[in-house]
Amino acid sequence: MDVVPSQLEHREFYGILLSAVGPRPIAWVSSLSASGQPNLAPFSFFNVVCANPPLLAFAPGMRAPKTAAAAGEPAGEAKNTLRNIRETGEFVINVVTYELAEAMNLTSGEYDASINEFEVAKLASAPSKLVRPLRVAESPVSFECKLHQILDFNPGPEGGSLVIGEIVSIHVDERHLKDGRLDRNSLDLIGRMGGMQYTRTTERFEMVRPKVE
Repeated sequence: MDVVPSQLEHREFYGILLSAVGPRPIAWVSSLSASGQPNLAPFSFFNVVCANPPLLAFAPGMRAPKTAAAAGEPAGEAKNTLRNIRETGEFVINVVTYELAEAMNLTSGEYDASINEFEVAKLASAPSKLVRPLRVAESPVSFECKLHQILDFNPGPEGGSLVIGEIVSIHVDERHLKDGRLDRNSLDLIGRMGGMQYTRTTERFEMVRPKVE
């Protein structure tokens, strides 16, 4: 089968993307509104994009508008996380372990901006060091970020933006340190697959890169 994206319904094309591109790491993003309302939500379009400067990026999609759009192209509605970051320029990316999967899933609902997802998922929060948003206390690694850049693509309900943040501080739970370094094998991280599927990253293997003379 060969397909051209423009010839597919959005739902069908989106399904191919999510099923074929995986497992995708999950950015559990905590943010604050300008008025100080906490927000916590997961995003699976996420990765490291640069080490120097230290940049992480995630891509929140747009929501379908709650009210009927005016004539012309329908506009999407920015998710609370994106709106908060535009307002404050700060956020925290918390990693998600298998133990935190259910709590993470609870925070994925399209809640009103007045809802505190930390409370919905019964999660403990902890103060950050250099930014105002709280971090997830139970997450083994949290990246405090200052906004570097936002790239806006399609403003419609099927579009989205790319949020790039510069890491200004990293919290690592000392229980996951070994000889002073982060023990990657102690992190029971999960990844997002297509549909409602997730995967654990506990089945791992090693390969040595070839040496080219």
